[in-house]
Amino acid sequence: MVLFENIFLAFRTLKANPLRSILILTGMAVGIAAVLHVVALGEVTQRKINKRLASLGSNVLQIRPNFSRRRGVRTETSVVSLKWEEAKELVDHSEVITATVPLYSGSKGVQFRDKNWNTRVVGTTPEYEFVNNEHLVEGRFFNQDELNRRSRVCVLGATVHEKLFGDRSPIGETIFITGKRYLVVGTLKAKGESWRSPDDQVFIPLTTAQQRLFGIKHVASILAQIRSADDYDEALFEIETTLRRNHRIHPEDGNDFRVRRQDFFLATIKDANKELGQFIMVIALVSLVVGGIGIANVMLISVTERIREIGIRRAIGAKKIHILTQFMTESIILGLLGGVLGIIGGIAFNQYRIGEGMILPMEWIAYSFMICAGIGTIAGIYPALRAANRNVIDSLRYE
Repeated sequence: MVLFENIFLAFRTLKANPLRSILILTGMAVGIAAVLHVVALGEVTQRKINKRLASLGSNVLQIRPNFSRRRGVRTETSVVSLKWEEAKELVDHSEVITATVPLYSGSKGVQFRDKNWNTRVVGTTPEYEFVNNEHLVEGRFFNQDELNRRSRVCVLGATVHEKLFGDRSPIGETIFITGKRYLVVGTLKAKGESWRSPDDQVFIPLTTAQQRLFGIKHVASILAQIRSADDYDEALFEIETTLRRNHRIHPEDGNDFRVRRQDFFLATIKDANKELGQFIMVIALVSLVVGGIGIANVMLISVTERIREIGIRRAIGAKKIHILTQFMTESIILGLLGGVLGIIGGIAFNQYRIGEGMILPMEWIAYSFMICAGIGTIAGIYPALRAANRNVIDSLRYE
């Protein structure tokens, strides 16, 4: 019964000073809402990165020519050092490299009737579909026979499909690339944005790209799929051994190529987002501490305003523990009410701002209640002790 009486007194005190109570509750609520927003943003970002990582293909290494150097200074020009035959050699002579895919790409204009779009045209092999974890929406990927015959066929990324055809099916239609006809045989499922949109691309057979479109014999990069992440070191050793031998690189010289995990950039972004989230979290927690200081200030003012009430309660038999409990209860309720408002506001703001469905970080909601209760407890200790330890006679004389 004493607990319910203290809770009733706490709400009566809040009601007696509405403006002051609203300001304190707002400070706590903003802090909690900020924490939940940061957690929700982190969850959404994590989902997007995981989705993008999955779309890149599992355990895929990217081999690219290294940059040339002039007088020891790196230039922006890549060394022309990779060939299709080397991609075949890597998979033929390795136990850990399960597939390789050569690539060459360039920016070209594509046209369908009166619609034009500038995009990236990628020459590759049929294995690209599986190594890079592509998913077809309609049609098919080009096959080995079309690769051998240098056929003018193409597969459209989602962005190119939308720009040229809108909602129409492009299968069986003919588009123009640099004035030449290409038959559309398939469309790919959208992968989403990254540092370079994977959807704004047109895929054609590598032989067609090399001999009919770009007039080159080398490739721009090679994707190498390995059995598992544990085979990375062995795969890297085999790649370096094969390519350094083929390129006749002196033991003392550096590689004229570079090997990188295809998810390297996203992993870096993931780490950066995590650090940024931690920094924002610290700021949000600081705002909660400020809210706790506000609660302590309100409780000190409340003690000063209610000195005579404290004296009367002590005179009619209330013990120090009763006064202490009363003011501690008021302080904790202030913290918890601020937490409830912050949780409601944070969830509502996340729903409006992020738009990824209802995100309820239950773990952090529980943490928020504990944080608010803890702040309320800590903020109320000194004012409660000050109230409980006041002299009864002096309290009764206080005007």
